[in-house]
Amino acid sequence: MIPITSDKGLCGAVNSSVVRAIKSTVNKSNARSKMQIFSIGDKGSVAMVRPFPDLLKTSISKIGTPYNYPTVMAMAVHIAQMSQDADKITVFHNEFKSAISYVPRQMDLMPRRRFLESMQFAKLYNQTLPDKNTSNLALYELYLTSNLWVGFLHNAASEQSARMNAMQNASKNAMEIYDALKLQYNKARQARITMELVEIISGASAL
Repeated sequence: MIPITSDKGLCGAVNSSVVRAIKSTVNKSNARSKMQIFSIGDKGSVAMVRPFPDLLKTSISKIGTPYNYPTVMAMAVHIAQMSQDADKITVFHNEFKSAISYVPRQMDLMPRRRFLESMQFAKLYNQTLPDKNTSNLALYELYLTSNLWVGFLHNAASEQSARMNAMQNASKNAMEIYDALKLQYNKARQARITMELVEIISGASAL
């Protein structure tokens, strides 16, 4: 299982939705001992340490932004090595819909062994050089990296839109607090001025 999260917070439910999906998958499964978690992003790693210390095998954080394809390719190499004996690879990420909408998704990918087995019967092209045993390995790297790249891009777009909305709501709440405090201050100031005027008028009348 590969949860894709961010290294920073203040982005709404982008990270928590991915963490909830991982927890739900683990709790519903009867094969917890056969699961492994390859966490990408600091928020996902922190959230997985306490509930799944036995499943969290690898954690990657502090990924430089903007993301680039070679970085994802390097992570795909580690994922391919870890998943050699796995039945499937599941990527958890947020799918970007609009500036105010994103939905959590699970993307199932084949490990290298299953991919090569399926490619034995594929007739997508005719080739002589290089032979299939050579090109299929390269095709698997392309297959795994490109799908991870799609997940990264969707998650990054969802993160930015969620952070924009969160900051907009924070600014709105701050302005509401500012207006309320300003009104309260003006009321106190006006009451003090009125009290001073009453005291001056009362003193003048007494004289």
